[in-house]
Amino acid sequence: MSDQDQFDLLDEIDDAIEKSGPSSTDKEEAAMRIRSLISTLFKTVYQCSNCGNFFIDNNHPSLEMFRGANQVNKNLLVSALGDKWRGSIYAEWKDKIPDWQTSNGTLFNETNSSSLTGQLDGNGKYSDWETLEQDYYQLFNELKNKNVIRYSQLKKNYTVIHSWSLQK
Repeated sequence: MSDQDQFDLLDEIDDAIEKSGPSSTDKEEAAMRIRSLISTLFKTVYQCSNCGNFFIDNNHPSLEMFRGANQVNKNLLVSALGDKWRGSIYAEWKDKIPDWQTSNGTLFNETNSSSLTGQLDGNGKYSDWETLEQDYYQLFNELKNKNVIRYSQLKKNYTVIHSWSLQK
């Protein structure tokens, strides 16, 4: 979000809260007003954890990339919650490797938790299902116990094998 939009957002949040009535429908309408405003004011920005480059989704079909002039801090966009931010885990296995993929299985740890007790065998890419499944459940259990995941899913050939969501 642009710093120029910060106070507009805060004013709109205040207004939505003040105008919300006592019913659950009133509260839902206020929440939806706030979410709608947020979605119009924010642009999605990604930072590559390997190279530090920034990618901005500027409502175009492709991303715009920006490269730092010197050594780049690769954690500029990390949540203010740091290692406590609740992210997600996603693992997928395909018997037939798609043209754009280099292995049958992938495991993505989209959390900020870097201090895992165990070493994952596949390092993100997998050539056998059993290792992927084992690493997924090991990672899931460890991150769930640390309370740093909000969503987790394991798929095999497009079928959901395991799915978990943080209760609201």
